[in-house]
Amino acid sequence: MNKKREINIKPSCMSEIHGFPGDQVAQLWEKINYLVEDPFPDGKLKKKLKARKDIYRARVGNFRIFYTFGDSWVRLLGIRRRNERTFDDTETIYADEPTELPDGTEVDIDSLDIEERPRPVFTFTPQPHFSPLPRAITSQWLSELRIPAACFPLLTACTTEEALLSAAVPPPVLERVLDNLFPLPIEEVERQPDLVVRDTDDLVKYKEGGLVSFLLKLDEDQKNLTDWALEGPTMVKGGAGTGKSTVALYRVKAVLDRDTSGQAKLLFATYTRALIAATEQLLEQLLTKEQLHRVRVASCDELAREIAAKFREVGTMESGGAALQVLRTVRAGFRPSAPSAFDRQVRTKSLNALSDRYILEEFDWIIDGRGLTKLEDYLESPRPGRGCVFRSGLRESVWELHSAFKSEMSSRKIERWSDLRAEALDIVRQGRWTQKYQYVVVDEAQDLAPTSLCLMAELAENAEGLFFAADNKQSLYSRNYTWTTTHPRLQFRGRTRTLKRNYRSTAEIDRAAFDVLHADSEEPLEASSSVHSGPLPVLVEGSPPDSQAEWVQRFVRQMAKHLRMKTSSSAVLVPTREIGETLAVALEDGGLPAKFVTGRDLDLHADIVKVLTLHSAKGLEFPIVVVCGFEPGTYPVRADFENQDVYMERMNHERKLLYVALSRAMRGLMVIRSKDCQHEALADLNPSHWYREIAE
Repeated sequence: MNKKREINIKPSCMSEIHGFPGDQVAQLWEKINYLVEDPFPDGKLKKKLKARKDIYRARVGNFRIFYTFGDSWVRLLGIRRRNERTFDDTETIYADEPTELPDGTEVDIDSLDIEERPRPVFTFTPQPHFSPLPRAITSQWLSELRIPAACFPLLTACTTEEALLSAAVPPPVLERVLDNLFPLPIEEVERQPDLVVRDTDDLVKYKEGGLVSFLLKLDEDQKNLTDWALEGPTMVKGGAGTGKSTVALYRVKAVLDRDTSGQAKLLFATYTRALIAATEQLLEQLLTKEQLHRVRVASCDELAREIAAKFREVGTMESGGAALQVLRTVRAGFRPSAPSAFDRQVRTKSLNALSDRYILEEFDWIIDGRGLTKLEDYLESPRPGRGCVFRSGLRESVWELHSAFKSEMSSRKIERWSDLRAEALDIVRQGRWTQKYQYVVVDEAQDLAPTSLCLMAELAENAEGLFFAADNKQSLYSRNYTWTTTHPRLQFRGRTRTLKRNYRSTAEIDRAAFDVLHADSEEPLEASSSVHSGPLPVLVEGSPPDSQAEWVQRFVRQMAKHLRMKTSSSAVLVPTREIGETLAVALEDGGLPAKFVTGRDLDLHADIVKVLTLHSAKGLEFPIVVVCGFEPGTYPVRADFENQDVYMERMNHERKLLYVALSRAMRGLMVIRSKDCQHEALADLNPSHWYREIAE
């Protein structure tokens, strides 16, 4: 009896499934099931390609499935329409290049070696270059592709790649057209990561829009960590794109499979709400229905609010920089108390030397972040990594300011997340909240405040059920604590492993992004090793703020053309909402559909260029990214700081923020630096790692 194999599939092949004719799709599912049972060539329906190592093709009507296989898996590489042209044996056949049929030739294309034309090398040019399509788009051809008739006028009007990629048609429609015009070279497809499909039914759901994505297939390093040290606490660390979040998902399956009682409850805590839906969907593919009922997926702040809301009515949560506005108002009328007029003058001067943002971080990460409720505790609390030394007099003034700030927030009926976390932690510690989990898996742990980390630790029945995934290179906040000192259960010494292979970004992007971290001296950092290669990222220098939209448009259109993706696969990351809203309007005026969106309102499938703040991009990824908008006041400048330790701390934060932004890019990256930009991290970019363009 033949052994049923696991289905692996390449991302580009998933796209080609969308383009498969609906009236023939039953044959496709039947043939894939057939390959899973028996992928060996039979000389008829299944053949090995000539001059191609271990690559096979199977017939499905007028289409061909290209695949490879092993003892326990079948990997789907592509599903291409059979080229009905015939050629003599001396000709090379390009899947993306129409060729006239030689008269009288009757050689089946399947008997010939098939080669795809390599994708052209990307070269950024300041002026746009328009490329004609390899064939005319006709209504008859679109009908054969089962394209909705409503899209015919927009598509048939396109004569260039640029026009096609900007066509206002749904992304799945454009993908189907592009896949038939420009199938990827098999060599390029083979370099893509493998995705795991549980069974053909999941492919059916994907084609019908019921599934967004599939789980990545683990490499050996990742696979070894899924069932390593299942009795925690354990931690997996890794840079952007190394798959630590995927390991965390597989870890869920490992611990539930190991649970012999069948009763264990598991909490999967994420950093942001934007990741909840995707995490839930991936777990649906990975777990049995019975296991899925025992898993709760939630953000740490969602859990904190839920716990507090059981005992009181929770009011309006802070948003849109409300806390900073309140703090500025409070500081305007605040006068610290002191034993003497001289002491008051000294304390006032010391306090005035601190920025609003720095003081708010002191509230969030030291006072509220650690759940401090007494001045005595604050006076004795260590503040490693905070840069500026706080003596007792200054700490007393900050504590007074904190009390005044909280009072004003309360009078305005605005609640802070930091307060809610501390409140929830107290409730759990007091035993008033009894719901606990046998296992707690925490993703993106590096950006959680100490109170959130403690809350996650307390929600676990014991330390053995704790698993954390983290990346110190991506931490956006001051590392003023250690895991061990945060909570007794977080003892990861000897139980930490690091992933180094990057599956998200190209080696060129990963190398350029890592450069901005070189000045970070808090702990040694290592660059990850990328499995992909691509063009150098583009650095535009000297661009005036009012012309940055033009550079964004040029790059997005050219890179989208190179990757043969819609321009809506791009994101533009900026420091502030105000800059983002202005830039989005300028892009729209320039003919590039764009919109500024918050992390909470982000729709990854919207057919627009997404403009987000640098902070909102945390945890996301995009094929094409532009980072720009560094206007004066959006980054720290050394000359503005009397205390250089405070500046260095702030600059360290900015470096990690910039690293997060750059590492969101998967295949194409541009950074725009204006002529007068004094951002130290941008000034430190290694020119040899960038293609540089000087704006005139």
